[in-house]
Order: sequence, then C-alpha cells, then structure tokens
Amino acid sequence: MKKLAIIATALVLSVVSSVQAFAEDESVVKIDMNKTYQTIDGFGASYTWYSEQLSGTEVAQQGFDWIFNDAKFNILRFRDLNCVYTNNYDDVLEGYKSNYYLYYNAAVERGIDPLVLVTSWGEYDRSLPWVEFVENPENGYSYYTLAKDENGEYMYGALADFCVESIKIFFDAGIPVDYFSITNEAELQDSHLDEQGGHRDSAGFFLGKQETDYQAAYWKAHIAVYEAFQNAFGEYAPQLMGAETMAAYPDLLHGYLDPLIESRPESFEIIAHHLYGTDLSEKNLTAVGQSFPNYKIWQTEFYNADFFGNAEIILDDLVYEGVNAYLYWDGVWPMGAVLDVSSSNGSTSLTRRGNHYIMSHFSAFIDRGYQRVDVQDDLNTKFAAFKSPDESKLIVIAVNPTKNSESLSIDLGGKDILGSKVYLSTEDAENSFKNKYLQDLGEYHNGLEIPGRSLTTIEINLAPKAGYVPEETIKKENPYVKSSTNGINSAILIALAAAAATIGAAAGIVVVVKKRRKNKAASGADT
Repeated sequence: MKKLAIIATALVLSVVSSVQAFAEDESVVKIDMNKTYQTIDGFGASYTWYSEQLSGTEVAQQGFDWIFNDAKFNILRFRDLNCVYTNNYDDVLEGYKSNYYLYYNAAVERGIDPLVLVTSWGEYDRSLPWVEFVENPENGYSYYTLAKDENGEYMYGALADFCVESIKIFFDAGIPVDYFSITNEAELQDSHLDEQGGHRDSAGFFLGKQETDYQAAYWKAHIAVYEAFQNAFGEYAPQLMGAETMAAYPDLLHGYLDPLIESRPESFEIIAHHLYGTDLSEKNLTAVGQSFPNYKIWQTEFYNADFFGNAEIILDDLVYEGVNAYLYWDGVWPMGAVLDVSSSNGSTSLTRRGNHYIMSHFSAFIDRGYQRVDVQDDLNTKFAAFKSPDESKLIVIAVNPTKNSESLSIDLGGKDILGSKVYLSTEDAENSFKNKYLQDLGEYHNGLEIPGRSLTTIEINLAPKAGYVPEETIKKENPYVKSSTNGINSAILIALAAAAATIGAAAGIVVVVKKRRKNKAASGADT
C-alpha cells in the first residue's frame, strides 16, 4: 500500500512538473470568456459604384455565393441615387430593382438576414430649390449647402422631405433600410479635396459643425431628417447614423456629435466613420472608442491594397476602438476591391481578390451577436477572440505582422475543447499572386505555429453555457416595404436585369451611369 502511495505521489508530481514546464516553455495566450467587450453587428462592404457590373451578368450567382455563402457578409451599404443621375422617380426605382434589390434578395436566399445602410453622397441635382452654391469668403472654399428660405432660414425641412422620398424609393423597390446617413465624409465636402488630399474638380454638398452665414449645420439637418422619418414611418423608420466622417479622431467626431448628444441624444444609436487620414495607432483608436461609451461605433468605409496590413487594421479597430461593425469600401470594382469584375468580348469575368479572403477570416466566422472577450499574451502576434451567445463557439483571430514565426498555446481556464479548425493565410513577400488564403490546417493543437506576415482564424467548439436560453426575437414585417417580385428567385431576376441592360444598350438608352469621378481602389496585383 505504501509502495502504491509513493507511485501515485510520483505521478502527481510528474504531471505538475510537466504543466509547469509547459507554462514556462510555451507562449501561452490566455482567454477569459467571462470578461467581455462590444457585441458585433457584422461585416460587409459598399455596393455603390460598379455594383451593377456584377448583378446584371452571367457571373452574378457566383459572385453572390462568394459574398454571402463564403464571406457571409451581413451588412450592405448602398448609395442614395435620388435626383443624382435622373430626377424621375420611376427610373431611380427601376435602377434599384435591377441592382440593389438583387444583392439584398441574394443575401436573404442564402440565409443571411442583411442589415442595409444607405448613405447620401450629397450629389443631388444642383437645380433643386433647396440646394445653393456658396463661395465662402472666410476660407476661400466653394461648395453647395442648403439654400435659405424667404425668411433667411436654412431649408432643413426641404432636405428632410427629400430624404423621406429617398427611403420610399428603396421601400418601393422591396429593400428594407435599417440605417441612413445624411452625408458622406462630412468634413471633406467643402475643401475640393479627396481622401488622399488630391484635388477634386467638383464641389461637394457641405454641412458644417455649426450653422453660419455660409453653411448649414449638420446637427440641425440630422434632427430635421430624424423627425421627418419618425413622422413618415414611425417604428419602421431607418435609424440615422451619427456623422460618417472621413477620419476618426475624438475632437472631429465630438464637433459633429456633441450638439446632437446635447439636444436629441435619441436621434442616433450608432456613430459611423471611415479611416482615411486617421492615426491608426492604439492610442488614437482607443481614444475614439472611449470618447463615446454610450454609443455603438461602425467603421463604414476603408480600403487597403496591402492585404495583410489590412488584416492588422481590422483587428486593431475591433480591439482598440471596439467597433461593432467593419465594412470594406469597394465590394465590386474593376481593378481592385473585394471582388474584381471585368468585361471583355461580351463576357464577364470575376476574381476574388486578397481582401475577400482577409475579410472572410473575420466575417465568415464571427456572427452578429458574438461578443469580444479578453485576451492576454506576450507575443508580437496580435489577437482578438469572440464568443457566441451560448458560448459553444470561440473564434480566435491571430495577425502576425512581423517576419518571424511564433508558436502559441491557448489557455481557456480549464474549458474542454470539443473540436476545432484552423485556417491560415500567408503572404508571399515577392509576389502577391502566390499568397495562400484560408488554408485548412485541421484541428488546433498546443504549440501551433503562426508564420510571419500571416492571418489565422481558429474556430473552437465548446460545451454550451449551462441554462442558456436564446433570446426570442420577433422581426416585424415592415408594412412600407413592397414586395415587387412575387416570389421570383434571384436567378430569374438577374436574367431579366441582364436582358433589360442588353436591350437598353442596343437602343442607345442609358438609364443610370454609375462611373465614379475617382477610383478609390488601389490597383495592386493580387488574387
């Protein structure tokens, strides 16, 4: 008996000794699933310029499969085209049905419950009675802003009525609108500059932080549109985004949002911004997130042709700023984007570019409703982790921005891993065409190697949380949204759209020209 006790003691000491050696020798990533941060709303892209070059073609179904089955994008950002290329309501409506609706319907058919954000670029017909050209003697800038009425007051109500009409066109096209932004990159529109500081020939539509003799105020326009939406649509009114600035800095966002927070805090729940010209340091991103603790934050537009650099930016924005959603800029674009579409000799070709896979590392695994949880480590590799509402799934994202590989082991505080999958994308420093994306490495194991300049997603299955009861949500049918398809599936709709485009081209008819003044997408080589 004494001998057995000695043997048992030796075994225990051996196990303890091996655990201690493991802790000392391995780089351990500790994940605390009880310490939570923001809840994720989703991921997506903009389908604005050039989006029709996919939706009305023979490769549309393939493209929609890549967007919604593979990347699982659940946020669609569209552009308000009311009185942009045509002032005819029916023409705008038909344009939406033959393009935007196809994206929305394709998402629904593939099991996605999409969130729709509509942004106004302020490119309204400049002859509209509530639009006025201004040359500001205070700074020498020229731009369009709201006209003044006979009493010398800016025509905020006219803009609000116009935005109600814009939403009605989407609703009439069968597209529910969840969120609306009254301006795009507000701080840029008076300067004749683009996101890179280059010159723009055209004057933008400008709403300033405060009302002056030479500019209408963003916050007053926001409130007018909010009230008009509530009167027109009640509980089915789209929520307004706050700001949607070009850059993300605390002072910039406070300048646009503080008057709203002080006067009508209920008029928005989400702050939107882009990342152009932004200090992407941990210090600035953290400061932005901490500046607005009572609001969600969405990053609604950014592009970067350095794919693995882009992965680091996405992860940093999720971790340091704590954004609830991240949208890439150009979902479909010639010579760039998430999907590259090109036409030659009457046929259309489609290519998944590097950022399709980079975004998919996040979007295909982190569903709406997942929460970010705490990660502690001492590696050069950067980490983020997200748990499902019932805690049966844990998604760990690892971005190694260095050239050196590192190995890791994950400590879940005693939780048993029931199953796992590891997906790895690696960069070829010499030729981006040789990058390898979303390689299936099989199950996770301790000592997992994270190569230099790589992106890794680890999908871990766990036992569901004891006593978890899913929150019951009943989605009300929006009575303002018309069903104009009568159950016709997207393949037929796409064929009809393509036929209409062909007939229009043969007849020399151009309904909507969607060519942007500038190509935001960088044209680096990738696949």
